[in-house]
Amino acid sequence: MTAYALGVEVACDGPDVSRDCPESAAVSARFGSLTAAQVRGDGRTDGWTRRLRDGHLVDLCPACKSTP
Repeated sequence: MTAYALGVEVACDGPDVSRDCPESAAVSARFGSLTAAQVRGDGRTDGWTRRLRDGHLVDLCPACKSTP
């Protein structure tokens, strides 16, 4: 039997460093998306962004990216 990777899931890092995402949002890998970069690309089509925060890149869902 051969096992194949099913892909990855990218989760929202929350509106700021002290709070988790209120929706527990995540981008699931679509068919054919096997790497984190590909899944992030899927998320960008749904309104997700990737930002620098405190020296680290974070993934933000549409609800959290607009939270002040």
